[in-house]
Amino acid sequence: MYLFKQVKVEKDTLLVGRPTEGDLGHLVQQGYEKVLDIMPEALKDKGLARRVRSVGMRYTHIPVEVCGPENCRIDEDWVLRFFRYMMRFARNPMVINTDDETLGITLVVLSSMFPEGKPYSQVFQAVERLGFSLKGRKEIKRFVRDFYGHYKKQLSR
Repeated sequence: MYLFKQVKVEKDTLLVGRPTEGDLGHLVQQGYEKVLDIMPEALKDKGLARRVRSVGMRYTHIPVEVCGPENCRIDEDWVLRFFRYMMRFARNPMVINTDDETLGITLVVLSSMFPEGKPYSQVFQAVERLGFSLKGRKEIKRFVRDFYGHYKKQLSR
């Protein structure tokens, strides 16, 4: 299996990484129902959707473009799509297809903690407790802080 890590975020079970074709059948047997593909459009595996659907799982592609110091913005379409998706479907085991497992897990943790009103510092702590280091990932930390700043202001209006 080419899956990086199985993670439990509160009640949610996630596999983060890139499943091979052989993995998908085993994942269905283990109760996984969905694959959320967050790979950027340029890196997307064109056959993944077909393979996922062929084993009876649901496939959604929300391209999370590279989150770098200059190009990770909270007002991008993928941000709202990702959070809407997580609010609807996060209670079922899912696979997050990504090459950047730290970014994927941070987004998942953020989507579970922000609605509960927990501060962004707890998001960072939770990601670290799950075994993903944010050391050297200033762009992810900035994104989370910006997300909180932006959406806290939106909620208070």
